[in-house]
Amino acid sequence: MDKRLIAGALLAISIALVGLVVIQGVWIRKTIALKEAQFAHGVDNALFTVSERLERMERMREVQRHRSGRRLLARIDRLRAEQLEMEATLAAAEAEEMELATRDTDLQGSPEAPPPGPMVSAPSAPEVGPEEYEELVTDMVRGILASELTRDVRDRIDAQLLDSLLTAELAAAGVGVGFNYGVFTPTGTWIELAAEHAGDTAALARSPFRERLFRHDVAGHTYYLNVLLPDDNTSFTAGLWPMLVASGFLILLIALAFVLAIRTLLRQKRLNDIRNDLVNNLTHELKTPISTISLACEALADPSMPKTEQQVRTYTTMIRDENKRLGSLVENVLQSAVQDSGRMVLKPVDLDLHAVIQDVVRSSTIRVSRRNGRIDVDLGAEIHGLKGDRIHLTNLLYNLIDNAVKYTEKEPRIRIATFSDDEGITVRISDNGIGIPASEHRKIFDKLYRVPTGNLHNAKGFGLGLSYVKSVVDRHGGRIKVESTPGQGTTFHIFLPYEHVQAHQAAGR
Repeated sequence: MDKRLIAGALLAISIALVGLVVIQGVWIRKTIALKEAQFAHGVDNALFTVSERLERMERMREVQRHRSGRRLLARIDRLRAEQLEMEATLAAAEAEEMELATRDTDLQGSPEAPPPGPMVSAPSAPEVGPEEYEELVTDMVRGILASELTRDVRDRIDAQLLDSLLTAELAAAGVGVGFNYGVFTPTGTWIELAAEHAGDTAALARSPFRERLFRHDVAGHTYYLNVLLPDDNTSFTAGLWPMLVASGFLILLIALAFVLAIRTLLRQKRLNDIRNDLVNNLTHELKTPISTISLACEALADPSMPKTEQQVRTYTTMIRDENKRLGSLVENVLQSAVQDSGRMVLKPVDLDLHAVIQDVVRSSTIRVSRRNGRIDVDLGAEIHGLKGDRIHLTNLLYNLIDNAVKYTEKEPRIRIATFSDDEGITVRISDNGIGIPASEHRKIFDKLYRVPTGNLHNAKGFGLGLSYVKSVVDRHGGRIKVESTPGQGTTFHIFLPYEHVQAHQAAGR
């Protein structure tokens, strides 16, 4: 896949994701701001209602206190009663007229207009003379103004009534318990009431929620009702939580999908590059032994060349070695295919691991000695019998020894040691090779992965050996660990459990 195409796709997806998050954030912020404005408007309306009801109830009390006011209220009550009586009389008269009209229609067979009955007129309200009306209004205004100028605000406000009204109105606006309130002058002086919840008067005086009391006073002082809401009051966002949680979950889901898509895309790109390198290396590796075998066969078949016994032995050894090399390449590819398909079938038998190690060392000594190297063996495990697949364990040891020889720039020094405990046997294989950086320790067991060596390509391979080793160890229920320092060699620790430990692990799984 083209790198520019991948970069363009990643850029487009990143822009789309960032844009989606920004739009969602702006929408959430505006929604919260709108809810806050609606909440503040509801609180202001509640305070306005409380102020209006307090003033209206005070005016009613003032009217009832004066004799003229009581006379006016009594007159209003009489007028209201007379109005109700009049409406009832009119309704009865209309019902009687409709009944008579229906009866005449049934008797005469044709509807006729009923004779006009006596008109019921509404009783006229007793008129109040202009002088008496002016006197009543003047007396009430004079009394109300006198009370405003002389009465203290503490006497005008019923503290229990104020508390009850505030609690009811703020609860309707979505404010729960825990609020504080107080009455203040325009300069911020607190007026103490009997049942007031003032709390922090300084913070209460700065509260944005306040309303003027007795706004219709034409004389007297000005007072404000301030309310301080609790800091944790989040009732206005309670309805937003399901939407906010759903939005956050969807954004997180999209982000995870985006990360997985990028990871998969980069992994596919990396695997594609590795496969291309594999094909190139495999082509080169296969051509070399084929060419060598072809040259050796041509030399043996050429009658013009003298063929001494030493030359024939040299050519046949060359053909045999190159044939083994071809077989090793094919075996690696086959092992990779089996590992990919998941069809690595173990044939466990009772075997002596020390005997397997000695056979592998005996076969590998010739190759190591060609580079003036040696293999030291320290088989110290007391119990070295276990149940395992002989072929796969043998291939495992061959792979590790082959890597130790391949990735050593000087005379190879390989040491194989074994240890045992109650659970299993540990095989430790050490070398004096070029080593592996710590950042690559987890990657070396990945299939087709090779540790980068810059422009150095003297060690050929496909990144299949250690992946196969890890698969064999895993299938035997064991574990493998690597310790390595660049320039100081590498040590592999392979733990293989005994049969009773494997059965216990299988039961646990």
